[in-house]
Amino acid sequence: MKANYLTSQCKIMKVYYMNIKWIMHVVELMQPCNTEYPGFMYDTSIRETNSIIKCGRCQKMFVLQQVPNSNLVMLVVQADCDCSRQYAPITLAPRECNRMKSQKIRRRPESCHAYHPHENAKDCGGACGIAVSLTLYFICLATSLALH
Repeated sequence: MKANYLTSQCKIMKVYYMNIKWIMHVVELMQPCNTEYPGFMYDTSIRETNSIIKCGRCQKMFVLQQVPNSNLVMLVVQADCDCSRQYAPITLAPRECNRMKSQKIRRRPESCHAYHPHENAKDCGGACGIAVSLTLYFICLATSLALH
């Protein structure tokens, strides 16, 4: 009986390792593509700013304001001036790209920026409320003792 138990355990482990090998192969194939996008740097010490953009014969006024207790900014632009002739439209159509296998996988950033001092961690999740079911524990214990 003991030898049969070990043989079945080896078969289970073989299937387990085959599945892990397949998953690792799929993960290697699905690497993200490198993309190029315009960006900007925002100084967090500036709570609000406004200015005027000259556009041909007219001007557009804009206001940029930081949203309190978040990492968001709100941009409001006066829309009564048409600048479409001077600036080309920005399209956000998706473009496919192929990543070469010889390229390295992207590294994680040096530091995490997902924290805000006014954020309350108690509002997120409820993992602390999870408790062990004693009934389920004793059923598993009784079943285990009955099988041996």
